[in-house]
Amino acid sequence: MGRWSLTRYFFGMRTQHRLQALRPRLRARVAHRAPFQSLAFKLWLGAALLVGLLQAWHADAATGLCASGKCESNVKDLSYERRAVDRSNAAALADLANADLRRAGLSDQEYFSFSGVGAVVCEVNGKQRTSTAFLVGAFDIGVTVAHTFVENGQWVQPENCVYTTTDSIGQIRERLPVAYIKAQWESEAGAYGQLAKDFAVIRLVEPSRFAQRTMPLGKFSGFAANVLMIGFKANIDTDTMKLKTRGTVYERKANGIAISNLAGFTHDMDAADIAAGAPVIDERTGVIIGIHTAGLAPVTGARPGRNTMIAMNEWLEATLRSEMQIDRSARVN
Repeated sequence: MGRWSLTRYFFGMRTQHRLQALRPRLRARVAHRAPFQSLAFKLWLGAALLVGLLQAWHADAATGLCASGKCESNVKDLSYERRAVDRSNAAALADLANADLRRAGLSDQEYFSFSGVGAVVCEVNGKQRTSTAFLVGAFDIGVTVAHTFVENGQWVQPENCVYTTTDSIGQIRERLPVAYIKAQWESEAGAYGQLAKDFAVIRLVEPSRFAQRTMPLGKFSGFAANVLMIGFKANIDTDTMKLKTRGTVYERKANGIAISNLAGFTHDMDAADIAAGAPVIDERTGVIIGIHTAGLAPVTGARPGRNTMIAMNEWLEATLRSEMQIDRSARVN
């Protein structure tokens, strides 16, 4: 037997002798404590039974009250109240989420991206008229709606209009006078009052220095599209912040027949109080596919409703090309 085996053998033998010597003492201690442990167990068991009886009596009493109709109504009232609160909270959260999704202010980055969107403010027959406008092709060429510049057949003088830009905190950064106005209602025979031709191109006396980019304008395919709109409040004196709203633009139909070429397209954006002329932007491409318009048609008196978008037509395209050509010629000369 090796050294470590002998050590384990003697250690095991000594341990067994010690356990045999301790067994009588352990038996005596257990016998001494057994009565106490038995009494404690009985006391604990009696207390548990008493608590159980009290709970059973309380449950029977509650059942009796509910059977008599006294507690059932309380439970129902509490349930209805909780459901009403839950519905109210859910509706409030839904409204908040919808408001955030559909209508909100612009972030600093969006102000940079849409810095080419401003407002045209005019005095027409002693009344202030405001429309949203956006720069296209050059920093002194803007597109907006024609009805801003006319009232009761009287056209405003360009010197009574200014193009205004604001920053992300609503501070006015520029007030640029308008050099001249070209409106399809005025320049094209028979166009006056037609909603789909409510276009105007303005030339500023000098380029905007605040705008960081001009806005890309394209043609609309006519298919439903997810869009956003950037615009100013109709009363810029009280609110100089730009607003952003989202939605969808659709073909306008009457009796199943498309009438968008006459009455414009329809959209479901929240355009309340947003001045006409606001660009409608295709979210997929970032290109302006039309502008928001509203107001009474001067000839027919028909109200198009606030949810009308008109798409670029041949007159607007030709006029913009002509103005940009003038701008290039001026640079060459």
